[in-house]
Amino acid sequence: MSDSQRRARRRPGENRERLIEAGLTEFGLFGYHGASTSSIAARAQVPQPHVYANFETKQQLFLACFDRVCDALLAEEQDPDSEGIQRFLFQAVSAAAHPVLRFALLGSLLELRDALGDSEFDALLAAGAHSMLRTDADAGADAKVGADPCS
Repeated sequence: MSDSQRRARRRPGENRERLIEAGLTEFGLFGYHGASTSSIAARAQVPQPHVYANFETKQQLFLACFDRVCDALLAEEQDPDSEGIQRFLFQAVSAAAHPVLRFALLGSLLELRDALGDSEFDALLAAGAHSMLRTDADAGADAKVGADPCS
C-alpha cells in the first residue's frame, strides 16, 4: 500500500469510540449472542484485533455500550425516541437473563428504571420491541390505508 493509499491516522481513543458506536448498532439489531466482534469491527471500519486491543472481551464491549446508553438517557443527551437506543435497551434487558451478564446488568437496569420512572422505561422497552418487528416492507405498508398486515 502506498503512502497516498493509507488511511489517515486516527486520534487516540477514536477506534474505541467507533467500536462503541458500532456495538450499539450491532448489539441492538442482533442481541448479545447474535452480534459478532467481526461484524462490529467491520461496521466500525477497524481491523478485528482492535476490538480486543480496546476491550478484553465481547462482554466488556457490550457493557461499555450499555454504559453509553444509560449515560445518554440520564443526561438527556440522546433522543430517547432513537430506535438505536430503544433497540439496545430492549436487547440489554434480554441479555440480563444470561448468567454471565446478569450480575453486571441487573442492578444498573433497575437503577435506570428508577431514574427514568416505570412508565418511561416501559415505553422505551415497548418501542424497542416494536422496532425489532419492523422491516423496510412494514414502513411501506404503513403508508397504505386499510392494508391487511397479515398479507
